[in-house]
Amino acid sequence: MLIIVVSDIHRQTEVLDKIQAKHPTATLFLDAGDSERHDFEIEPFQSVKGNCDYFIKNKYRYVPVLNHGIYVIHGNNFPLNHDSLATLAKSQSCDIIIHGHTHSPYYVYHNGVHILCPGSPTYPRTKIGATYGLIRLTEDEVEIKIMKVKDDE
Repeated sequence: MLIIVVSDIHRQTEVLDKIQAKHPTATLFLDAGDSERHDFEIEPFQSVKGNCDYFIKNKYRYVPVLNHGIYVIHGNNFPLNHDSLATLAKSQSCDIIIHGHTHSPYYVYHNGVHILCPGSPTYPRTKIGATYGLIRLTEDEVEIKIMKVKDDE
């Protein structure tokens, strides 16, 4: 299963179509907040409320996939350190946690939890530029990559 993960698009929905077109086999689409859009405007992406979102109401999302649990938050008003994120994921019976808010991408496996911040495909705060995340799941394996939007052109 292929999952596309974005965050912090800040009203720039055209990038979502571009990313989806690059990965036609993707079957799940997650947004870690700050789209500044209504849910229906970013479909098929499933979102959570970020600090700049006024239309999206849910502050978190639990997504069971195969033998995995994915927990999605935006991250404002939460300590975004590895220990706190891993503890939160485990408290929700999840082995993957996704957050946004920082606009800076990273992936780490910490205390048995895969932690992903996809960065931002529209307003990056990093030298590597605009990014998003890809997750490949099987029943037993998790593979997570940070992708550059520019490399997709």
